Amino acid sequence: MNRILSSIENLAFGISFCVTYITPANVRSVSRIIASCGRRFLLPIADWMKARRALIPHTALTFALLLHLPAFGQAQTATGTSAPVTSAALPPDVLELRREGNAATYNIDYATARLKYEEIRKRIPQHPAGDLYLATLIWLEHLNKSRRLQTSLYRDESSFYAGAEKAKEESEGDAVDPAVDRAFRDRMAQAKTKALALVNRDKNDADALYFLGSYYGVMAGYEASVARKFFAAMRNGSRSVDAHQKVLKLKPDYYDAYLSVGMYDYIVGSLPFAYKAIAAIAGVRGNKQRGIERLQTIVEKDAATADDARVLLLAVYQNEKKNEDALVILEYLSKKYPRSYLVKLEKAYTLVTLKRPEDAYKAFEEVLNDPAAAPAADLVHYQYAEALALNKEFQRAAEHFLAVQKSNGADTNLATVALLRAAQIYDLGGQRADAIAQYRAVLARPNVFDTREQAERGLKEPFTMKEKKGD
Repeated sequence: MNRILSSIENLAFGISFCVTYITPANVRSVSRIIASCGRRFLLPIADWMKARRALIPHTALTFALLLHLPAFGQAQTATGTSAPVTSAALPPDVLELRREGNAATYNIDYATARLKYEEIRKRIPQHPAGDLYLATLIWLEHLNKSRRLQTSLYRDESSFYAGAEKAKEESEGDAVDPAVDRAFRDRMAQAKTKALALVNRDKNDADALYFLGSYYGVMAGYEASVARKFFAAMRNGSRSVDAHQKVLKLKPDYYDAYLSVGMYDYIVGSLPFAYKAIAAIAGVRGNKQRGIERLQTIVEKDAATADDARVLLLAVYQNEKKNEDALVILEYLSKKYPRSYLVKLEKAYTLVTLKRPEDAYKAFEEVLNDPAAAPAADLVHYQYAEALALNKEFQRAAEHFLAVQKSNGADTNLATVALLRAAQIYDLGGQRADAIAQYRAVLARPNVFDTREQAERGLKEPFTMKEKKGD
């Protein structure tokens, strides 16, 4: 069954790196190399798309908090006060503003976060930090409003990738709200200009290179999660990893760069052998255990980015089926950021995977009754439904899926997907007439990814759940 909402934060990694570990140019180079050995060995780009999609569960991370790791994770130890930029290291007063902004973001207080990042931009106007943080916040709020925060949305079987295999680089992508897109890209353009200026002034400035890599990481995440432009995401993600690898050559203890490079290591190291071998031809290599150890080291040293590493480790532990370890992290974050209902939702779902359904359902009910979560009631119902479906409580799951569209301010796209899921759940529960009614309701609404195609298929024959090895 589908997983629930995953860290907006780590969409940046889950999409920037797991979706972007190899560039289209390298894909083509590999294809040419293999083609020279015989047509039967040719690996089409479509197969690379499928391989990339299969990796999404590894890093479409476990709760919706940030999506700002690549931008906000700097651990500089600067001295002095806010002054004209002579180094990319952030001064102490700006570091404190960033810390406060990060905490607000973890607690889903975007208004406070925006004030902190605007102040950063005001204090160091020639530095990319303020623009980059603000751009990421624009992206984050848009994802929050559009409910593109569920882990299930980025799983390999998800409708999110509908048409990806057939997409062409020059024409792929969805229409994006013009106001959101313009605001995001304006900030990002300023961030890139300022980051390049810092790098050009001193190519051995690790902080400058880190911010440039952060720019590419955030851009990759936005292109993939908002615009569904996967080729563009691959290009930018590759540039981000390249920049952060250069940072580590200059400063091996630059733990913030370990976040992206460590996750990259884990993802590539987790590839099936055949894909890993072909990726190596293109110069793409990783080491699964090294990636995990890099993330764990950040936590062990209690570095400034320790919480960010914990977020990434949640995805790793879930992928490795170490749900007890994941729960320990969620307990810690839940206490530290008590206003985040998103952490509570992820914790509730993790309890289901640990075969503690009654504790899980109690946790979901608490979130439903939490005033802070009221604006996202549609999302809470959706996630609750997925947890119930995972536990094969089909009738209750269908009720919560149907409650999505009845929630105040429900997102129309999520409501459509929820109706489709209700139909499928009715089929699994043997209620064919109810299933048909919901499939027809889906067909009466605008298509979301491939909801229309799935509904038409559901009308022809009952939906069946594909069991996976180990489930």
